[in-house]
Order: sequence, then C-alpha cells, then structure tokens
Amino acid sequence: MRYINKLTIIIAGLLAFTFSSCDDFFETNPDNIINAGDYINKDDEMYKGFLGIITKMQQAGDHAIFLTDTRGEFLETTGNAPIQLQNINNYESTIGNKYADPTCYYSIIIACNDYIEKMTDYRIKKGTSMDDRTAIDFDALISNTLRLKVWSYLTLGRIYGKAVWFDDALEELKDLNDTNVFTHLNNMKDVAEKCLYLLDNGIMINGNTISADLQMNWGAWLDSETENYDDYKHWDYIVPTWLILKCELMAWRGTTDDYTWIRDNILEYLYSLHTDATITNGGYMYACNIPLTGMYSDMFFNKSNGYVGNQFQLICGIMYDYKNKQRNRLVEYLCPSYPGDSYYLRPSYYARSRYAEQDVRGFTQRLTMNTINGDTCLTKYYYHRGEYLNTNIFEINPTIILYRGHDFHFLLAEAENHLGNWRQAESILNRGLNNEFPGKVIPDDWHYGYTSWFGGNGGYGDVGIVGCVRGADNLLPKPTEQGYSLTEEQRIRLYDEALVDEYLREFTGEGKSYSYMVRMAEKYNDPSIISSRVCNKYSGGMRDKVKAQIESGNYWVEWNLDIKN
Repeated sequence: MRYINKLTIIIAGLLAFTFSSCDDFFETNPDNIINAGDYINKDDEMYKGFLGIITKMQQAGDHAIFLTDTRGEFLETTGNAPIQLQNINNYESTIGNKYADPTCYYSIIIACNDYIEKMTDYRIKKGTSMDDRTAIDFDALISNTLRLKVWSYLTLGRIYGKAVWFDDALEELKDLNDTNVFTHLNNMKDVAEKCLYLLDNGIMINGNTISADLQMNWGAWLDSETENYDDYKHWDYIVPTWLILKCELMAWRGTTDDYTWIRDNILEYLYSLHTDATITNGGYMYACNIPLTGMYSDMFFNKSNGYVGNQFQLICGIMYDYKNKQRNRLVEYLCPSYPGDSYYLRPSYYARSRYAEQDVRGFTQRLTMNTINGDTCLTKYYYHRGEYLNTNIFEINPTIILYRGHDFHFLLAEAENHLGNWRQAESILNRGLNNEFPGKVIPDDWHYGYTSWFGGNGGYGDVGIVGCVRGADNLLPKPTEQGYSLTEEQRIRLYDEALVDEYLREFTGEGKSYSYMVRMAEKYNDPSIISSRVCNKYSGGMRDKVKAQIESGNYWVEWNLDIKN
C-alpha cells in the first residue's frame, strides 16, 4: 500500500490553538493544542480552531520562495548555502530534497478538511440554538477555510504541476490508490478545474450551501464591546480573496471566456473601489494608483506593530510576530549581517543588470537591493535605503505577501492582451492611462471601468506597472505602426513575454515569479520561455546543463508522494 509521504503525522489534533488574550495573535505554543477528542465544544473554539490553520500557513510561508526563486533568474546561492539549496539552484534532482518537500501545503489541506469536519459536527449539534451572529461567523469561517484550501492546491500546482486532491481529514492511514478518497490531478489545468469548482460551488453543510466568497468580520469577534475595527484591520488580509484566486486559476486555464471574465470582474471591482470616496490612503487610491516611494518597506513591514503598514497595497499576506514565536527564515537567508553563519541567497549579477538606472527596484536606487557588509543583497523585506526595519535584525519577521495590487494589473493586462486589446495591455504594462490619455478621456470602445483610473479623491491616477517604479518601458510592436507585419498570434505572444519579463522584475523573492514564467511556457508549449531567461545567470557548463534540463521539460519541481510498506 502507498500513502501520502509524511502526512499521516499531521492529524486533527494539530488544528485548534487556544489563546490567553487577543494579544497572543496566532500563538503557536504546542501546549495550547486542543485535544481532538473534545474539539469543537463551544462557539469560541470555532474561531480559535480556524487560527490553528493560519499557523500552518505561517509554517509554509517562505517555502515557495526558497524552492522557486532559486530556480528563477534573480536569486543565486552563496557559498554559505546548504548543498540541498544549491542543488535546487542548479536544477539537480529534487526527489528527497528537504526544500522540495510539499508536506507543509498538504498539512494545511488536512487542517482545512479536519476543521470543516469538526465544524459540521458542531453545527449539527447546535441546531437552532446557534444565535444569528454566530451563524454568520460560522459560514464566514467555513468560506475562509475553503479559500485557504484552494490557495494550498493552487500553490502545489504552481510548484509541482500536479497534486493529490482529497476532502478527508486523514486521521488514519489510507491507500493513496483509493479513488474514493484521493483524486490524482496530473497537470495544472486539472488542479485549476478542481479549485474553480470549489470556489464556484462552495460546500453543503447541514443542508445549507456555504459559498466561498464570504468575508469574516474579525473586529466584531476580537473587540465586540468597542468594535474598534481599525485596530484589527490586518486580520482582513490573512486569507486570499475569492476574486484574486479565481482570476489566477482562470488564467491558468486561459480560454477566451476566462479572459473576458477576468477583465470584466477586475475592472468592476477596481471601479467600485476607485469611485468610493471613503477609500483613500495618503493621497492615492487602492490597487491602481501605486506610490513611488516607501512602497516596499510599507508593504512588507511596519515598525510600530510588526504587521503590514500599507493596507491599500496588500490583498493577502502571511503575518508574523517575533514576540509570539512566529518566525520565517527570510531575513536569515537574505541578510549578510544576520547573526550566525547564514546569508544563503543573493541577487545574481545578471539580475542586477535587468533594471534601468532610475528604476526604484534596481541596485542604483536601492529600494529592493543594496550593499551590506560588502555583499549585494535583496533587501525588500528588512532594509530600507540604509536603515534596518528593526534594531535587532533577528527580530525582523516580515509579512510574506501572497497577493498585492500589482497582481490585478498583470492579470488585467494579460486578459486584455488575449482579448485583442493591445492598447489597453500596453498601457497597463508601461506608462498607464494618465500618460496614454492626458486629457483624461478614454475611447468609447474601452471598458467604462477605466474611467476611474485617472485619479479623483486626491489620487495620483494610473501611471502603469513600469511607470510607478520609474522603470524602462517594454518596447512593444503596435499594430498602428508603419511596417507592422505580425500576425495576431505573434503579437499576443510578444506581449505575454513582455509581461513575463516585467513580472520577474516586480515579484523578485516573493515565491511566484517563477510560476508565472512556467505558466507562459505551458501556454505556448515552449520551455525556452524559461531557459532563455533563467540560464543567463549561469556560466559555462552549468548554463548548458540547466538549459538542457529545462528544455527537456524538467522545469516543474519533482517530489515522489509515494512511500511503500
């Protein structure tokens, strides 16, 4: 018999964590684990049980960064790096490599399944005695759990190109070949289809369908007396939104209907935000109008409380608090001054050359790269132009961003591109609508949602993905230019590859730029989309070796999920 590797040690009792107060935000003391035998017995444990799933998210937070950014063109390993991390960087076999182990994602899935099972039992037990407020929260907690499960499978698909789907809590060993329990999803499109079905249909509990798009009012639970929701605003960002998950999954599927849905729904969403006079922050608007200064330090860390400071740029992130023993390894791996023999990853020489001198993300402007102790390093998580974000380096545990405002930009530009709207795609990618239409009037054939992108409510207006960081324009052929001779298929691919290049520059060290490049390679059935970019950071025989690996199709991370008795 065969079983999912290591998952059997992650059982239902690992889910629910109790707290002495709300200040113990996501406390991970194992002494506080609720016994599986008496879980869930009262309303309060519904909330605490859900937070147990979030602790699993914290444990998985940096995994994709070390596993996939090392395979991209930006990061390379230092001489200090463990051999297994160097092997990832060099495209060696990942079977048995601890950095390639997917257990952390499957543990989240098991936690979600177990939580849903225990919550279902509790809902049946309570019957009509559950008050209205608790019933609303019950549905919202289940809805959030569904999205965490979808995110876990999406992340598995991004990295491994396949996954094993199951809805069982796996409290005992089960045969991996049992099709009543496990569904083997052997390619990313199958993963996307399964995730989309769950997002669209939700789950039936006790005769009621709970949709996957409900939001939890954390402030009402955490501070029911004063309901000072602003103090708990960061809790709204602990679970990916339904819209961003669905848009990314549809982009992996990539039909014309998918792209139409992505375009229409993102624009409708942004329009609703941009035209709401109550949604402003520091003189710019959410998602579309991105500030030129302080963007990364504000987004990834806030000195005063350890959480995200720029709430209008964050869609979802995994947050940590050093005081409550919540840690990730980012600063340890990326900072040359971190205590001890660490500092495993740094920007490659090739990566540093990919930014224009005026680009705030580049080495000259020092917003995301800098020199510390004579070493060039990626600093977006812990260091802002000469200043550490905490006096004690080892206490910096930055938020790991899962989604942010730029994700909407890239998805929208990709959708417009595939719908034949090259001018919209080029504007979003490069200099934005304010520069495209200085008179602030858009053509009649553009979606009306763009009318809100010119500012208002004190906003700066849209200056595009490149424009907001003072980057170099992606020079794209335009059908209106003299001598233009491309087919529409050729033009779409060129625009898609420009999106790849900018995505690699924008999302360095965030655990998803490599998968975006892989998605385009899958779309065009052409691994050279990866090799032509990644191989530039290698030299000599290693370059040839890595190129051969990628172009033979070995760009997904490999892991053998099976163990044998």
